[in-house]
Amino acid sequence: MTVGRKEMRARSTPMLIVAVLAVVCSLGAVSASRVVCGMCEEADRFVRLQVSTKNRHATHTQHFSHPFRWSAEQWKPILRSIHVQKRGQGVLFFPAPNGPTRPAFTPAEVDYLSETLTRAFAQAQPSEVVVFGLTNPKTPEMTEITTGAWYVIDAQLYLILGNYREAFTMSSVRELLWQDPLHMIAGALYEFVPGPYQSLHREDNGLGTFLIPEAPELVLTYQQLSLGAPPAEGGQEKGSSSTTYPDSSLEGKLQRLRQIHDGGLITDDEFATKKKALLDGF
Repeated sequence: MTVGRKEMRARSTPMLIVAVLAVVCSLGAVSASRVVCGMCEEADRFVRLQVSTKNRHATHTQHFSHPFRWSAEQWKPILRSIHVQKRGQGVLFFPAPNGPTRPAFTPAEVDYLSETLTRAFAQAQPSEVVVFGLTNPKTPEMTEITTGAWYVIDAQLYLILGNYREAFTMSSVRELLWQDPLHMIAGALYEFVPGPYQSLHREDNGLGTFLIPEAPELVLTYQQLSLGAPPAEGGQEKGSSSTTYPDSSLEGKLQRLRQIHDGGLITDDEFATKKKALLDGF
């Protein structure tokens, strides 16, 4: 009888280990996702919908203001207004300066995201976020990848940046990020540079596995950004002049033009051309 019990325990131990591993794997499983259009799932880039998981420390599941319907032309100024900079990699008491500010997305990426985000958000459910992945080949052996997630709550648009221009050579890294876009490969090497009607979001809001505390997150007041509205009175950015001018005056037009440029709605060349035209007509 004793031998039989020992044999039963010996046989049950591997089964118990397998069961425990299955539970652990299920807790870390990636949420279900779905593709919403043909161009939304390509070999080197994607935009898809993914269920936002329940936060382990929250008592409810986050519900978003989805579906959210906007046109591609409304998305473009939003995407152009987002800027990032590389974090300085200092050592102990010798911090290194951050890198230069740069647009988060290239013109080609703006065109792609404006079309696919329009289609994805139009079909998004209140429990889904819009995840994305973009690749940029640098050499035949090396590729850069950018991944993240978008969602809307009331009048605010949120962008989480899981990886930005992260270089890799192994296909397994791409496969991992294609399954879990907010899995951070090397930490947050970049950070957002908020412009008008933008701010950094650091509060845990019930996104579960979608919200990684180390991942940079940007909050955008999308209506004002889409319309190119100037900052509200008393809400000027640090270092800007508090003087206001009538919109019809030369000063007012130049001030308005500067605000539009600083918001990323026009390029440097467009700003210089329009500024010259205003001054030539003075």
